[in-house]
Amino acid sequence: MAVKEFSINALQSLLVSLAAVIPILWFVGKPIITEALAEDIKEIAKEQAMPLKNSFSVLLTRDINALRKEMAALRFRQAQNTDWTVEDASYLADLEIELEALREAKEALKASVE
Repeated sequence: MAVKEFSINALQSLLVSLAAVIPILWFVGKPIITEALAEDIKEIAKEQAMPLKNSFSVLLTRDINALRKEMAALRFRQAQNTDWTVEDASYLADLEIELEALREAKEALKASVE
């Protein structure tokens, strides 16, 4: 019976020790594991979002170029002094505002990629 009692006492000691150590390991290890997992998820999301961001960048560049051409045509018409109206001036101002907004959007998109 002495061997059986020793085995039971050893088992009880092991369980008590594990009961004390496991919570400590959990509180110490969990933040490390969570942080590593979060970094992995962030990298995966960044890689998967890259084609979408590149597509938006191309679309923004296309829109910027189209606005610049339209603005150049309006400025040429203004310089020629043919039929330039208040509505034309207002439209040109709106195009300039839109151009600035598109440039800011492209810069924000570029910054989010880095």
